[in-house]
Amino acid sequence: MSWNKILRKLSVLCFVIGSVIVPAAKANIDVNGFATLGVTTSNDDELIFKSSLNRIPESGINWQTNSVLGLQVNYRVTNDLDIVVQGLLEHKHIDSVSDILEMAFVRYRFDRNWSVRLGRLNYNAYLLSEYLNVGYSTLWASPPMEFYTPSSNISYIDGAEIEYRRSVNAGTIQATIAYGDSRANIATTGEDYWLDYERVVNASLSFEADTWRIKATVSHFDGKDSYFGSLNDFQQQLPSISSTVWPTAVNFARSLDFKGKQVTYAALGYHYNSGSWLLMSEIAMLDIDWAVLNNLAYGYTTFGYILGDATPYITIAKLNTTDKRTIVTQPNYKAVITRDSRQSLSAIHLGSQNLLDISRMHQQSVSAGVRWDIDGQWAIKGQLSRYQLTGPGYGIWGSDLGVRVGSRRYISVASINVSTIF
Repeated sequence: MSWNKILRKLSVLCFVIGSVIVPAAKANIDVNGFATLGVTTSNDDELIFKSSLNRIPESGINWQTNSVLGLQVNYRVTNDLDIVVQGLLEHKHIDSVSDILEMAFVRYRFDRNWSVRLGRLNYNAYLLSEYLNVGYSTLWASPPMEFYTPSSNISYIDGAEIEYRRSVNAGTIQATIAYGDSRANIATTGEDYWLDYERVVNASLSFEADTWRIKATVSHFDGKDSYFGSLNDFQQQLPSISSTVWPTAVNFARSLDFKGKQVTYAALGYHYNSGSWLLMSEIAMLDIDWAVLNNLAYGYTTFGYILGDATPYITIAKLNTTDKRTIVTQPNYKAVITRDSRQSLSAIHLGSQNLLDISRMHQQSVSAGVRWDIDGQWAIKGQLSRYQLTGPGYGIWGSDLGVRVGSRRYISVASINVSTIF
């Protein structure tokens, strides 16, 4: 049995144990929940706004894009040992209990500084890693998609994590390192795609003081397998093309294979809260040697000001592909005898170029919104975002393959939601 399967079974076991022990040991159980009910709309039905890679894109006025329901159970077995299980219902395809579990781990504390977790762990890769899905705990009605959509290429790690935490005079230092496997589910307007990762290593270092926090993260993981629907069929066709007709077809097919491709992620985030002024900023880079996805650099900055129960805010964000555009070498059409064969070959060539162009991402946005805290458990948030896309790519938006962005496209997205914790 593989390590990945063992950890998945352990995660489900944690879920089952948590479900059984709740009525039996109420004194040692904490049950908490969170929910967001939102409405999202956009002025563009060709490119559909996505708040996360794994959520099914919905066009028009809809409630699914930003609505979630979560439940977390914490069972303290002893003073040093506890079990944590978190389930999340959102607008995605659910085929098993494992698809609901965001976290399901056993944690043991060796002393006040050192602890270890084993099971399904949250991907500790950005400032809001522990509570991004808890809408009440975030300022935005919808998080900056330029940062959190590409950063959600991993949402969990099935593995183990060691944590060191120490209080010093100026604040608290926290360092973690995790190892395991993972999967990214990529929801589209049609079927779901997925990427399997192995040998995922994630390390983070953060420092938190009274009014500010800074966090740095580095991850490295290897591609294990992938499914991209028609892309897999397209990849299988390429090696059958004669090298005299298209010499680069075989190499191009190999570049589409995700297995063995290495991915590196690095991020730096800063959060400041003076009691009146709020500042949050994160930058990241994603380096990947896979033809379907280019190297990326992205980030955002949010400013907010607390006015009693209301907090207006503004966010600027940017996402750019850092690689130069790859031009697919044309086949030798003269070596093809029939007209139909030349047309078929031309379609494959154009499809290859289109595939590479779609993944190129150049966009920036400005968002303005306000959060109103009704009380200590409820908040209402509204936000309007204006996106500028520079063609030809639109990789983080939901769409059909036939969409043409053009040189520039502007999209407006409005979101309003109510969030609670219980």
